[in-house]
Amino acid sequence: MTTKDINIALLIDSKDYGGIETHVANLAKGLHSSGHIVQIILLNNYGEHPVFESEEFLRSILIKLDGSLTALFTLLKESNIHLVHTHGYKAGIIGRLTCKLAKKSVVSTFHSGEKGNIKLRLYAWIDRITAHSFPCICVSEQIKQSANLSADVIENFVVLPTKLFKTTAPATQVAFVGRLSYEKGPDVFIRLAKQLPEYDFSIYGSGPMLEDISTAATSNVTLEGHVKSMNSHWSKISLLCITSREEGLPLVAIEALVRGIPVISFDIGGIASVVINNVNGWLIAPYNEAAFLESIKIGQRLTAKQRRKITSFSYSYIKNNFSTNAVIPKIFNVYSKALIEASHAK
Repeated sequence: MTTKDINIALLIDSKDYGGIETHVANLAKGLHSSGHIVQIILLNNYGEHPVFESEEFLRSILIKLDGSLTALFTLLKESNIHLVHTHGYKAGIIGRLTCKLAKKSVVSTFHSGEKGNIKLRLYAWIDRITAHSFPCICVSEQIKQSANLSADVIENFVVLPTKLFKTTAPATQVAFVGRLSYEKGPDVFIRLAKQLPEYDFSIYGSGPMLEDISTAATSNVTLEGHVKSMNSHWSKISLLCITSREEGLPLVAIEALVRGIPVISFDIGGIASVVINNVNGWLIAPYNEAAFLESIKIGQRLTAKQRRKITSFSYSYIKNNFSTNAVIPKIFNVYSKALIEASHAK
């Protein structure tokens, strides 16, 4: 078997648009463009998927199962898949067990540093303890330490836009993009907006805090709701705010930066690896909302020349460190090690 012969399956349980889904889509495209065979397997069929059925290539490599371990086991036994790469706790738990039974190599990526509710914490705990004897990837050093895993740290990445970010009209929105959950801090974003009525704030996303956020939102806050893709919205955004209480390395930060949008974030998780303070954004001491406010003011007052400088730096920095060309070889090295270990175990 040569590297070009390896058939890779990306396993996930998902029905919505989010950071992990975008990561898997980017990974599939990167592996394919590098000459590898790749498929995306959805554990459950929840209907049309907003990410994996949004374009022809992703649709062409998508397989939907019925949620049962038997369906996945049968697929693995009857196919020429050599390695399964799991994403998310449910795919991780079921995928590793099924791959062991089907005698397939498996790699798991841990994306999230969020603790969540009691049910999610239980699933996350099971996910971690069942992963210790398998090759793993964490998207930040903090997630690796939290999971207590012997894992390779390989950060999130994006498919580069075909051209540098440009817009005919000046972008004005101060934006929050993500799930409306306590860990992501949309309530912090609302408090910031209340104190800066002179600026337009927009929230892209939905989640369990939607009702509370809708009630608390002031007149300068627009709730854009859940969107299938941010591609048509980036050009309206002047600043991206990451107000999370817990975080890994949010893919949305890389997506914004590669389009020249400065990012303001609390300095948590792996965010400092992409946001260079006072260069392409601002890192704020955790929970210092006063400093966050001042950075928003600075960001909204940037001149066109300053923004062009940020755009140029950010694109080059993401291209060199967080693009598919930069990251896919690192991921494939983990695949290669997993396949070698499996061959020695036979």
